[in-house]
Amino acid sequence: MGNMLAETNLQKYRLASELKNSFCVGDLLDEKFLKVFIDNLSESIGAPSEKVSASIFMKRYAFITVLSLYVMTVWNKKLNVTLSNIEMESPEQGKEWLPSLSLKDANGIAWDGKNRAEWRRGVLKDLFAKNIFPIIEKLEKMFRISRLILWENIAVYIFWLYETELKDLNNGNVLNDFRFLMVEAEGAMFGRYKGNPLQKYYTEKVEEVRMRNTCCFSYQLPAGKRCKTCPCTQITKDRRCHDGESICSAVRSFA
Repeated sequence: MGNMLAETNLQKYRLASELKNSFCVGDLLDEKFLKVFIDNLSESIGAPSEKVSASIFMKRYAFITVLSLYVMTVWNKKLNVTLSNIEMESPEQGKEWLPSLSLKDANGIAWDGKNRAEWRRGVLKDLFAKNIFPIIEKLEKMFRISRLILWENIAVYIFWLYETELKDLNNGNVLNDFRFLMVEAEGAMFGRYKGNPLQKYYTEKVEEVRMRNTCCFSYQLPAGKRCKTCPCTQITKDRRCHDGESICSAVRSFA
């Protein structure tokens, strides 16, 4: 898979040429495999519940979105992000899980130079409707975690890519692609949705910080750290949300 790695430093976005201890992401659509995986992840990272582990998984897996969008916007190329093409590092006991990703077929297909808007729609539909959506749907069904949390876990990394990583790049695609993703893309591009599931998170920043709408539950891990953008501001002595239900409707069912 050397072609993609040779073009630029995608290791920064957790793309690796090969992985020693890994699994095929497509296997997560098998409910038995997914249950075992989430149980193992919970034990490895010290998560108190499957819901917490499901959220943490999606935060880590969000880097496939970063990789795909970077390649689309900066290089005008399309990565093969079919679930069966993606390998991900497995969690290991006693280690912080910041997994790398690997692609069996890492040869990006270049835009043909014709209708970029239509080409972009195909890239995004393959990424979101055919990759991210099936996993979110499965996590929501099996572990009763709100899809609002999982989509925001994806959205925050998209904001980071376009507003931080690519903001100084002299490339007209950056603004155009970001605007299309947040404002113009219709729900069907993301799965079985009437509306764009990312749009609700694209809110105004306050003092250069965009607060989350939902809590990702990271504070429930052993380190007890809460994200700087967490919406749950009232914390009890046991580090759990005191008024999380009134702040964040997405977490009402798992306070």
